[in-house]
Amino acid sequence: MSHPASTSAAEDLVDPEASEPDSSGQDSSGTRNTEWIAEVVDQFQRPLLAYATGMLADRTAAQDAVQETFLQLCRKRPDDLVDRLAPWLFTVCRSRVIDMQRKRSPDRLDPDAVAVIDPAPRPDAVAQDHEAHEQIAASIETLSPRQREVIQLRMQAGLSYREIADVTGMTVSNVGFHLHQAVKSLRDGLAVT
Repeated sequence: MSHPASTSAAEDLVDPEASEPDSSGQDSSGTRNTEWIAEVVDQFQRPLLAYATGMLADRTAAQDAVQETFLQLCRKRPDDLVDRLAPWLFTVCRSRVIDMQRKRSPDRLDPDAVAVIDPAPRPDAVAQDHEAHEQIAASIETLSPRQREVIQLRMQAGLSYREIADVTGMTVSNVGFHLHQAVKSLRDGLAVT
């Protein structure tokens, strides 16, 4: 089933005039299965964008990282990603984010970037006090890069400990340790302010 909004995003990645795909997701000319890609884009675009924006604190760069992730998806067969689509997407996105971070000078986390991580904030989120956003951003900024990453993968992207371990290359127990430490640091930081 194709979603109109996501189909247009997927059309940027694939040829909409493609012939019928075979069971591998490709047609006789090698064109990707547009419907499958559209469904993946629809399901993962927001969580990937939230993750990349949180890591880069730059929405435009995050959009580039997500777009490049989906371009790499176009080169994969659906059968290659059975039962591991989410970890694969976040791993590819993470690699691109790391490449982008290496190419630019280290910046401090922008509190306004944290406030717009969700591209379509809920009404209750819009109503939140600006001071609360600054306090949260300041607390997040105190986390180590590793802690910040696992918090974003767990809380924003909704990945399991196992999926976070697959994305980051850490062990599951190490993921749990970093999450525990990050939550404790955030709780302590917010309690003080």
